[in-house]
Amino acid sequence: MSLMSISKFALLTITALAMTLPALALAADSKVPTTKSTEHGIEAHTPAVTSFGAVIAGNQLYVYGGNMAGAHSYSNSEQGRNLYSANLKGGAWTKGEDGPPLQGLALVEHKGKLYRIGGFTAQNAKGEEHKLESQAGVAAYDIATKKWTDLAPLPEPRSSADAAVIGDTIYVVGGWNLKGGRSGDWHKTAWKLDLTQAKPQWQSLPEPPFQRRAISVAAHNGKLYVIGGMQPPGSPSRRTDVFDPATGKWTEGPELLGEGQMTGFGNSSFATGGKLYVSTINGDLERLSEDGKQWEIIAKMPTARFFHRMLPVDDKHLLVVGGANMAEGKYDQVEIIAIP
Repeated sequence: MSLMSISKFALLTITALAMTLPALALAADSKVPTTKSTEHGIEAHTPAVTSFGAVIAGNQLYVYGGNMAGAHSYSNSEQGRNLYSANLKGGAWTKGEDGPPLQGLALVEHKGKLYRIGGFTAQNAKGEEHKLESQAGVAAYDIATKKWTDLAPLPEPRSSADAAVIGDTIYVVGGWNLKGGRSGDWHKTAWKLDLTQAKPQWQSLPEPPFQRRAISVAAHNGKLYVIGGMQPPGSPSRRTDVFDPATGKWTEGPELLGEGQMTGFGNSSFATGGKLYVSTINGDLERLSEDGKQWEIIAKMPTARFFHRMLPVDDKHLLVVGGANMAEGKYDQVEIIAIP
């Protein structure tokens, strides 16, 4: 896809947040206040995508890969293969060094580097029979030099998984291995990568007590939270599982709330300000209780999305980028929302 054909999408200046976002005192059914970059005259471009990777590092938002086609349509030319970034203080999107076409990947940040993990590549051209293959590739992007460097690959190809960083270690959980079709082998494994090593190598975690994909993974209070998703043979899950690196133990956490069977499918989660948040396909913004025993629906998101990314701007604001709605299609507008 050429740069001229890429959809416009909105970006909010962080400097305007204090003026545009009111103090938040909401009932559980209230919508979260939001502002849009078009109100500030900022023009920006990036693909309207689902199933992509995104992080915030410093004052930059980064987006890699994703599906730019319609629902359930996959082809090599309709998969993102570029790293785009935009300054949160304003300005146009810029394109970084290209990489392989991927969707269903994980992207995390640690000490000035972005880490791209797994995903799947459509080997077929547009209109051809789908040939989807999960990838094991892992690469680091140095923000200072703007270059990708290959790292040790995953021990097995993996897509529709997610990852998070605790301390100096990346954790990868969930997903499956596509081998050409549109169904794959569900993974029973999970892995970690110690970034303090001179040449980091993947090490196995204790076997998770579940098999799920289309999950989100978040780090919170030194633990790893694996939230929602889809389980074999294809039923949605509201389940939360928690891994404690200190003990090496998995425990089961509370189920997500909200109406509809698909609540946990394609959700996005992140912790900020000492709280863990998740946004669901229903448009619910949920927060984990202080004791970790239940989720609480604290507000409605401005738009109900799935296969999006929700990222923390600071302790009081979350940024939502990409994703889709079954009724409205893909979203190309970024929203920055205030949270309690």
